Amino acid sequence: MEQVVFVIGATGQQGGAVADRLLADGWQVRVLTRRPDCDRARSLARAGAQVIAGSLEDPATIDRCVDGAYGVYSVHPGPLAPEQDEVKAGKAVTDAAVKYGVAHLVYSSGLGADRGGQPTKWEIEQYIAASGVSATVLRPSSFMENLITQSETVGISDGALRTAAAAHVRQQFIALDDIGAFTALALRNPDDYRDRTLELVGDVLTPPEVAAQVGAALGRPVPYIQRPIEELRRINERFARGYELLNSGDGSIPDVDVDELRALHPGLMTFRDWLDIKGAKLIRPLLDTRP
Repeated sequence: MEQVVFVIGATGQQGGAVADRLLADGWQVRVLTRRPDCDRARSLARAGAQVIAGSLEDPATIDRCVDGAYGVYSVHPGPLAPEQDEVKAGKAVTDAAVKYGVAHLVYSSGLGADRGGQPTKWEIEQYIAASGVSATVLRPSSFMENLITQSETVGISDGALRTAAAAHVRQQFIALDDIGAFTALALRNPDDYRDRTLELVGDVLTPPEVAAQVGAALGRPVPYIQRPIEELRRINERFARGYELLNSGDGSIPDVDVDELRALHPGLMTFRDWLDIKGAKLIRPLLDTRP
């Protein structure tokens, strides 16, 4: 497949999963990084990706990345980054997609972005819709991988699952590999996915259910400990606000028909699937605190 897709965030976990899937499917992948010599950038280059040095803060660099691309995967900093940086980057990439006639753009937003929970992502969604570019919006739920990568704030650490979610709250999860799969679907079938918004959920579980499934996969008890939201607020206000919305049950987090998503992508993973395929071996070192 000769068509080029510019994948933002390819050295990170979400963009990286998308880049890996597109490379595996035969797309020509173009990535941007501030550190082209880092291990992840080198790995992408070995897999066939075109690695460009620079950042989204430079309009000329954005032009270079988007010019000649069939598609763009647009994802921007999460809750630990300044809000205006996210909006500025999202709009700049959209403008470049229009300027260079990109055939299809996939924007990774956030679950319930249109319900007040993630206003910066909603602002970018509206900007994309007004731009006229052919686009699909993906709204991923919580990443299953966050149980590992965010373990210092929420996730698996010191033998337990710790988050700020109330024990009775049913939280929605998606595996990063499935974000890659839905991105590939949209890029491969732009006419079917143009102007569509997909809320991405692979499983819905309470925190104790998550802990129980982790424990069953690893053959040891894993307790759930609810962390005070105020502890998270000292790290980042947006992070804390997300858990407040989750716990409130006020409709800010939408119900999602997982069976409908699985009809589009039959390989959509449940949490147990993800544990069996890769999660358990990644979590085990976080639980084993013995010397």
